Order: sequence, then structure tokens, then C-alpha cells
Amino acid sequence: MHVIAGPTGVGKSASATALARVTGAPVVVADRLQCFTDIATTSARAGADAPGVTRHWLGDRTVADGDLPAGEAADALVCLVRSLSASEPFVIVEGGSISLLRALAARLPSLPWQLSVRVLDLPVYDDYLATLTRRAHTMLAPPAPDRSLLEELATLWSDPGHRFFAASVNGFEAVLECCAKYSLDVETLHKQKVPVQILDRMAKLIGARHAEHGILQHRVFTELFTPLHAHPVFDLAPIGAAA
Repeated sequence: MHVIAGPTGVGKSASATALARVTGAPVVVADRLQCFTDIATTSARAGADAPGVTRHWLGDRTVADGDLPAGEAADALVCLVRSLSASEPFVIVEGGSISLLRALAARLPSLPWQLSVRVLDLPVYDDYLATLTRRAHTMLAPPAPDRSLLEELATLWSDPGHRFFAASVNGFEAVLECCAKYSLDVETLHKQKVPVQILDRMAKLIGARHAEHGILQHRVFTELFTPLHAHPVFDLAPIGAAA
């Protein structure tokens, strides 16, 4: 099992896709939010599929199904890797969910798989923030037929029972803050002609919140997985040569 962990927006999916194309290995996405198909744009699940690569999520659920606790997600991850490893010599796990990867790291000593880990680096902060802000602009106004972050938020906000969940999601909470500041109606926001300067403000705020979270992710993953580098890791060369 090869784990690719790292902050949001630094290329985990691209790295996993590139390795999968070389090795022929399946990819398992260790991300709790990306299980929710009704927030695919906000969670960055949309667009992750790549030709020639088999990518598995931990489930296909909606917000109405309720949150996916870290322990339950870790159980699903281990079961999925175990199932795939019955027929695959090598499985790639990519993700950035702190709670899920903490739970996985705690279980690693009891798991039978050879392991290698790559924690992706943080870019220079200004470059990182610019990248995340550009990504936020795309989430706010994605190419058709993808739903926008604003549309996903409006759908959730129309059900009062989903508002607590929505307000806890990075991206949504930044937009909600802007809606409160500029007196915008959340449920019809995606249908309004929002001034460009407000959309820019939303994108910058989303980017800043994601950057803040990314710094935390990098620190946690480095602490979790650096000790593993003291042990022999899985040699990828034979797999790449055989693929």
C-alpha cells in the first residue's frame, strides 16, 4: 500500500493518477467529504476521475445520510484495501482527511501490508494561496455541466436540518460569511447576478481558509507519517517495470 497524503490543493489526485498509470494500481480516496456525491464540487471530487485509472471512494452517500465518522471511514478504507489487495499487488491510497488518516495511522501496526508513504510538500505560501484562490473561482463558476459550490450550498441550505453540516464545511462557511456581510440570500445565491467584487471576495476568503487548513494538514501528516520513513518502505520499481 502506498499512501499519498498532503494538504488540500497540492496535487494529491494528480500524483496518485500518475502513479496509477505507471503501475496499473487502483486508487482509494481517503477523504470523508468526497463520499458525498451532492457536494462533489465543494469537496473537489468532481473532475478527479481520469481515463485509464480506477478510483474508489469510501462510499456514495448524500448529506441526508448523515456524517461519516472517522472510525467508520477508517473501517471502510481498510476493508476496501483488503478487498482490492486480494487481486492487486499494489494499492494507492490518496487523501487529506486529518481525522481519517489519524485513524488509519493508528491501525497501521496491526495491518499486514507493506507500506510506503509520501507526504506532499507545501508550496511557498503566496503561490499556494494564489493556487487555492484560482481553484475557488472555478468552484464558484465551474464549466458545465458541473454544479457550482453556490448551487450545492443553496440546495443544502434549503433544508434546515442540513445547515449545521453545511456551515462546518470549508468553502461553504466562507460563502456564508460573505452572505451575512453583504445581505445575500443563501438559497437563491446561485441564481443571482452576484457582483464580481463579491465573487472575488468569496474566492479569496475560500482560498485563505483552505490555505490555513492546508498548513494544519501538512503539520499533522508530517508528524503522523515521518516515523514510518525510518522503516523499509515498499519498493515501487519492480511494479513500475512490470506494468
